[in-house]
Amino acid sequence: MTQAHSTNADAGEVRPAIFISHAAPEDNAFTLWLGAKLAALGYEVWADVLRLRGGDDWQRKLEHALRDRAAKVLLVANPRAVDKQGVRNEIQIASDVARKIGDQEFIIPLRLAPFEAPFLIAHAQYIDFQRGWAAGLAELLGVLGETYKVPRQESDQSAIWREVQLVHARTVSATPERLISNWLAIEQLPAKLRFFEFRAGAERAAQARIKDAPWPVVPFRRGFLTFARMDELQDHFGPSLPLKLQGERRLDGFLEDGWSMFDIARVDARNKFSDLARQAIETALRGRGLKEFALSGFQTAWWAPLNAAPTGKVAFRWADISGLRQIQGVSAKRRMNWHFGVSVAVRTAPLRHARVISRLIFTEDGEKPFEDPAKMHRLRRSFAKTWRNARWRDMLLAFLHWLADGATEWRVPVTSDEALVLTLPPVTWMAPVSMPLDAETPEVDDDDPSDDEEVEEFEEEGLNAPSDAEDDEP
Repeated sequence: MTQAHSTNADAGEVRPAIFISHAAPEDNAFTLWLGAKLAALGYEVWADVLRLRGGDDWQRKLEHALRDRAAKVLLVANPRAVDKQGVRNEIQIASDVARKIGDQEFIIPLRLAPFEAPFLIAHAQYIDFQRGWAAGLAELLGVLGETYKVPRQESDQSAIWREVQLVHARTVSATPERLISNWLAIEQLPAKLRFFEFRAGAERAAQARIKDAPWPVVPFRRGFLTFARMDELQDHFGPSLPLKLQGERRLDGFLEDGWSMFDIARVDARNKFSDLARQAIETALRGRGLKEFALSGFQTAWWAPLNAAPTGKVAFRWADISGLRQIQGVSAKRRMNWHFGVSVAVRTAPLRHARVISRLIFTEDGEKPFEDPAKMHRLRRSFAKTWRNARWRDMLLAFLHWLADGATEWRVPVTSDEALVLTLPPVTWMAPVSMPLDAETPEVDDDDPSDDEEVEEFEEEGLNAPSDAEDDEP
């Protein structure tokens, strides 16, 4: 998959790379994590934490990449980094390049912690990684792909990464590794989007009816946007709130270009689609017997009560992806039940997908969540502290397999005869490298894994990456 070349070059020069500037060795781990994600998605990535074979003039190659190949410079930004002379030198060179190629947004700070921006980047808009690496990566991918059109390819990008060495001499292997994401690709869309309006003066009466409409709707002007047809909605609103169809547009065109007739720009169009699709998915979850639980902010977790989902282990299999995991259990030690749950967000970049974020909900009896927010918070931080990445991944796969009855697609109704079709299993990528792990004993489904309440909870997001905070979508 090749995207349009970056326009950040003079005289038509192609600049295909991403350069990561960071403090070494303090931010090596983050840079390796970020670089691996970007390389796996097809970007050409340069950073001084990489190593070429002995004899290569690495510093010269690195400076050449910054001056002549970089489409964007990602600055790993925190107080320690921006005070380092090496980082400041790279900021100076990058600023010179930015002037040369006429790109005022050449440097993109990635905020890992609050920092005082040096003068040369005081104007730069940062991407926030402080609230979680996965959330920051999601925003960064949208910016690189949609806003700046930085080129990426599916061709082998492993030449550099085969020689990467981690801090403390831990080596990355040249063996490819499959990464299983929490993204469900959207394979099929409804055909059209429609704009209905109420008569002038009826907006207030209509608001209450909009909230419990039978199909997903997004308020807009004096009416709403929806996938549904007139005959699927008018009975709900009744004769006192007659609808008027103001326009309809093919959904693929709406997502690509917006709707100029009604002053809907492309970015706004995509946000409205994401809202409609999320509503449809949450309605489908409710239809499977899942209950909603309000998280911080405007987020919602969906979880299965005791009698709504299997209490034993759930087997899952899609071709060579298979396993066996519990998605709920009982802790006799703590006198409570735990339930695997999910939050859902729909995004259109770098591909159209629904992002399924793993959650844990705790109940007194399998039905009623604990009312004390502090207790729920402590349990989230402590209960699953020993659960490793593979367990979270397999719980998500088991949950999705149960949800879709083992099918390779999940059809989410958006009208009486149309559906949003999501593919299963989740999107996977082949990373050109892998990180060998020491031999580990297979993890059992322990319902009482920990008593320590001091360790951060783990919420799986993105490409099997832990997040420091609850997902807060941009």
